[in-house]
Amino acid sequence: MTTTRVMMNTVAVLFVLAVSWLLIQIRPIIIILILAIILAAAIEPFVSRLRRMGLARGQSIMVVYAVILAALGLTLYLVVPPVARQVIELVNGIPDIVASLRDQAAASNNQFLSTTGVRSLDRVAVAYEQFRESPNVESSTALNVVTSVFGLIFTTFSVMIVAFYWMTEKAIIKRLTLGFVPLNRRASAHAMWDEIEAKLGGWTRGQFILCTSIGIFSAIGYRIIGLEFWLALGIWAGITEIIPFVGPILGGGAAVIVALTDSWEKAVAVVIFALVLQQLEGAVLVPRVMRNAVGMTPLTVILAVLVGGLVLGPIGAVLAIPVAAALQVLVQSLLQTRAEDPDVPYSGTLPPIPSAPVTHIQTIEPEPMSRQE
Repeated sequence: MTTTRVMMNTVAVLFVLAVSWLLIQIRPIIIILILAIILAAAIEPFVSRLRRMGLARGQSIMVVYAVILAALGLTLYLVVPPVARQVIELVNGIPDIVASLRDQAAASNNQFLSTTGVRSLDRVAVAYEQFRESPNVESSTALNVVTSVFGLIFTTFSVMIVAFYWMTEKAIIKRLTLGFVPLNRRASAHAMWDEIEAKLGGWTRGQFILCTSIGIFSAIGYRIIGLEFWLALGIWAGITEIIPFVGPILGGGAAVIVALTDSWEKAVAVVIFALVLQQLEGAVLVPRVMRNAVGMTPLTVILAVLVGGLVLGPIGAVLAIPVAAALQVLVQSLLQTRAEDPDVPYSGTLPPIPSAPVTHIQTIEPEPMSRQE
C-alpha cells in the first residue's frame, strides 16, 4: 500500500461520505423525483395510445393530466360534502360511541372487559372531554396545518411537472444512461430499464384499481349492513388497502368498532363481510388486475416496508414497495449477466422472477433501440 494509494482511498471514502450527506440533505427532492418517475411509468401506456392517434408526446401527457384532474375534481365535488358531514357527525358522536362501548363492557361476563376495559374507556372519555374544553390549538399549530395543506398542493404540482419533463426527455436520458454501458451489454441494460419501468407503472396502476375497488365495495357493503358513517369508513378502507398486510386490519377494524356501538350482530356482519371481501380480492380482483405479472415475496415486502418507514416515515413505507421491486429486477439482471457466458450473444429476454403473488407487477418485453425516440 503506497502513499498515493492511501491518499486515493481516503479521497474515495470522503467522496462517498459527501455524496451520502448530500443525498440526506436533498431527501424531499429525491422523494419528488421518485414519485414523478412512478407517475410517469403509470400513465405511459395511455400516453403511448394517444401518440398512436397522432398527438405529440407533450400533448398526450397534457390530455392525460386533464383527464386525471377532471376525474379528481369531480370525485372531490361528489364525495367531500357527504364525507365531511359524516366525519363531523363521527367526531361529535365519539362520547356516545365510548359510552355505548363502556356499557357493553360493563355488562360483559368477561372479567377483563368489565374491569380493565371499563377503566380504559373511562380514561378515553375523560381525555376527550378535556380536549374539547381546552384543545390547546395555538396559532403555530394552525399555521402548521395551513402550511401542510399548501405544501401538499405544491408537492402534487411539482410531481406532475417533474413527471411531464421526465417523460418528454426520457428518450434522451435513457440514451445518455445506456451510453455508459459497454456495447456488448447494452441490450441487457435496455431490457432492464424497460423491466423496471414496467414494474413501477404496473404496481401503481394495480394498486390504484385495488384501492378504488375495495373502497367502493366496502362503502356499498357497509351501507347494506346499515352501518353509520358508511361512506367515510369505505374511503378509509380504500386508503388503508395500500398498506401491505396491516391495511385490511386497519380498514375493517374501524368499521367493527363503529358497528359494536349499535349491536354485536352488526359487528359480526361487518367481520364476515370484511373476510369475504378479502377472499374476493385474493381470488378475483388480484388475478384480474395483476394478470400476467410477477411480484415480490412476502419477506421482501415486509422488509422493504419496515426499512422505508424507518428512513422516510409513512411515505417511505409506501414508496418502498415499487423501489424494492425495481431493485429486485436490477439485482436479478446483474446476477443473470454474471452467470452468462460473455461469448454468447444476449437473446433480448429476461427469465421470469420466481416469487409469491403479493405485490403483483406487470412486465413487458424489451423494445429494440431503433424504436425509441
